[in-house]
Amino acid sequence: MNARRLIVVTVLFFLIFLGVYTWNERTGKMDTISTNVGIEVTGFVLRSVMFVQTSVSDFLDNYINLVNAQDENIALKKEVNSLKRELADLKEDLAELNRLRKLINIEYRPDWKTIGVRILAWRLGANDFFDSFLLSKGFFSGAKVGTPIIDAKGLVGRVLKAGPYTSVALLLTDSGSSVAVISEKGRVSGILQGNGHNKLLSMRFVKQNEKISIGELVLTSGLDLSFPKGIPVGKVVNVKYGKNSMLDIQVEPLVVFDKLEEVLLLQNPFEHILPEGSPVYSPRPYQIFSPTPIEVFVDEDGKIEDNKDIEKAYKDQSENSEQKNTVSTDNQATGA
Repeated sequence: MNARRLIVVTVLFFLIFLGVYTWNERTGKMDTISTNVGIEVTGFVLRSVMFVQTSVSDFLDNYINLVNAQDENIALKKEVNSLKRELADLKEDLAELNRLRKLINIEYRPDWKTIGVRILAWRLGANDFFDSFLLSKGFFSGAKVGTPIIDAKGLVGRVLKAGPYTSVALLLTDSGSSVAVISEKGRVSGILQGNGHNKLLSMRFVKQNEKISIGELVLTSGLDLSFPKGIPVGKVVNVKYGKNSMLDIQVEPLVVFDKLEEVLLLQNPFEHILPEGSPVYSPRPYQIFSPTPIEVFVDEDGKIEDNKDIEKAYKDQSENSEQKNTVSTDNQATGA
């Protein structure tokens, strides 16, 4: 039964094949259909392969481009940081150029030569006791002891100590600094003394009948032979009656000392023929060491009142010293 069916199916298949073959020989339709099917199948396979190839290629290209973009991004970031540093340096150079231009335009006295100098450090080492800073030039470059120091706004101070290539500047605000000054309008003379870092200056030895107003500019008078005349120093901010028929005048410096970076040294062209000027550091009476203590008066704010009975304190000190010397002499005479 099974063999008979197989024979029947085989015969039928053969007959169908012969029919189709004969039909194809007469019409050619079968060749066209098979050709189209083969083309479509081949195209589908090739398109699939090309899709996979393109996807892999695009992925690899994107990955390579991403790596290159990352490397380029890193390089661009480095370039941007370098440009930022360069821009910051240029801004600093521009600021320094503007400051130096202001210093170059200063003309107090044409015969006083100016020398530019940088500030290296503030209140360094043993000089921490003073209100001072370290300069980049010494006496080989014109920074001699007593040399005036200015900036574009006005007087800064003087050279306190000088080495071969560096020096120490004493600021106006130091309590040992003193400058002979004169008011701009009233032409009132006095001595301007410092009271410590970031504190107002005191203009002393001005009589009560002198006329000086708040806001008036104070200039160097040149009477101390240490500074050229006419350098702006400060502005009067307070005037009141003090002790011993004197005015108590407070002056605000024109210079902002904490923001100084470069300053100018003023060279006196006549220093070899003029008498020696005032000392750079002039300690107050209560700052001088003495074996006999001097009475010092302190107000409610804890400030030392310099002018209060200082003469009396010195007189008492002298009398005490004379009495001690007399007693010592009598004891020696008695022992003999």
